[in-house]
Amino acid sequence: MLKKTLKLIYFSLINLLSKLPISSEILGPPKSFYKETKDYYLFNLKENNKESQVNFISIYSQKSIHRKLPKTIKSGVHWKFEIECTHEYPETFVAVIPQGRVWGHNGTVITPDDKLLGDVSLEIGTDISEHSILKSWRLPNINYVDGTVAVLSAAGGEGYFHWMFDVLPRIHLLQQAEIPFSHIDKFLVNSLYLSFQKETLALLNIPEEKIIESRKFPHIKAKQLVIPSLPGETGNIPKWACDFLKTKILVNDSTEKVGKGKFIYISRDRAAFRKVINEDELIQFLNKFNFEVIFLEKISVVEQASVLSSASVVVAPHGAGLSNLVFCSPGTKIIELFSPNYVNGCYWVLSNNIQLDYYYLIGDGEEPEKFCDPHCMAEDILININALAELLKIAEVI
Repeated sequence: MLKKTLKLIYFSLINLLSKLPISSEILGPPKSFYKETKDYYLFNLKENNKESQVNFISIYSQKSIHRKLPKTIKSGVHWKFEIECTHEYPETFVAVIPQGRVWGHNGTVITPDDKLLGDVSLEIGTDISEHSILKSWRLPNINYVDGTVAVLSAAGGEGYFHWMFDVLPRIHLLQQAEIPFSHIDKFLVNSLYLSFQKETLALLNIPEEKIIESRKFPHIKAKQLVIPSLPGETGNIPKWACDFLKTKILVNDSTEKVGKGKFIYISRDRAAFRKVINEDELIQFLNKFNFEVIFLEKISVVEQASVLSSASVVVAPHGAGLSNLVFCSPGTKIIELFSPNYVNGCYWVLSNNIQLDYYYLIGDGEEPEKFCDPHCMAEDILININALAELLKIAEVI
């Protein structure tokens, strides 16, 4: 009861602070939010009689697409694939905002009039109206950058998948907006302590001395912010992002490899969670058909790209290593393994974008009712070998 009372008092205080005529630079949370960056741009135009200092550069227009359903051993497909069969990608853009601020490790953008930009300040699984910054009584002290800062940080951007598909594609949008990198003083990313982060930024010609990390500078204000939009809703990777990564990272690509390439199995045995419980049995079975076991965390991004580009069949439990499917050649057969309580269609989306032949298998265990999502993302997977054999026959692998 006491805990509940204290919580009510805290949020009453936050609500009061948000209504005071004082900036969140000093005390309290931002005042509100714009759902979309374009709303702020148009508001600024109106307020300043069409002479706004804010610039909005449209890159790709809104687009609706239809996806090919995956294949499995059952007659129907999991409901998560059904509901994402048709998807609408939002407009992508680059916005330029003088005296803008960025808060937190997810790259939350705050306008000079003390409001969030909702579409570039996403927290995974949270509506913008429930953003954590709106519940903060005081933000960290500001670090001022007397120059131009490009915002690349994104929710989950410390991890490989979100780094590859939410952070790096924003660099492509900067290029499409024809903003010279020489005009950008700093690039803001979630972090820069992992080898894949350093490697990919080097490949994209962004010098390490121009990088600042959100984890070290959780609240910055810049003379000018350059803000590429997010590529889209996380997990719904657009085709242009795939093309960008493949072009920039994959060396000596050849589409002639399919049909005579390697059979590979990507292991998660060295991961902290979502392992295949009976992986020894699974590998013993796959060995009969000359599958090679790969541990992607041991090799560079360029090497991972090379391995996946040379594969004609890929079997793997759901995990970040499958981000490298982006480097596969069209027609490569993909067999993704899930637990019953965590099905995620992001690699099916990726496979559709680059014309891979996608299949999936749900492991043993009680399946939840349709439209129920337990989201047990750490749950380990138990694979029925007979079911996998059946799926490999359907895919004409064996």
